[in-house]
Amino acid sequence: MTATTRARPRSLPSTTTKLQTEFGNLFVTVSVDEEGDPFEVFGFLGKGGSFQHGVTELACRLISLHLRRGTPLEEVIDQCQGIQEMAPFWNQLDGKSFPVLGLGDGIAHILKAHLRAGEEREAADVESAETKAAA
Repeated sequence: MTATTRARPRSLPSTTTKLQTEFGNLFVTVSVDEEGDPFEVFGFLGKGGSFQHGVTELACRLISLHLRRGTPLEEVIDQCQGIQEMAPFWNQLDGKSFPVLGLGDGIAHILKAHLRAGEEREAADVESAETKAAA
């Protein structure tokens, strides 16, 4: 059985997040599908050299491929988090402080924030539906 890669629509909404790393600012853009689920990831590492830029692009392309083929977001996060190839840099996202250990770890933190936001949207939708049903 072969996995099918979803075609990319002409346009997608996206959010760019900045994290600080040993190699400068890491900018990660996450585009979402019509359901609000991450569909593709792009990254740019501020002061990194050509090797770091190439690794950033490689990581984002592979993550995007998995997302477009239906790999659960939790599995992508599990594979990326905790990878350390640089000195830890403390960051804050959604009111929580955490160290970014490396490129994969930083991307995992951003994807976890998208996962939490999706869970909060679903909970709000359920609460809204229950309120309407009770009225």
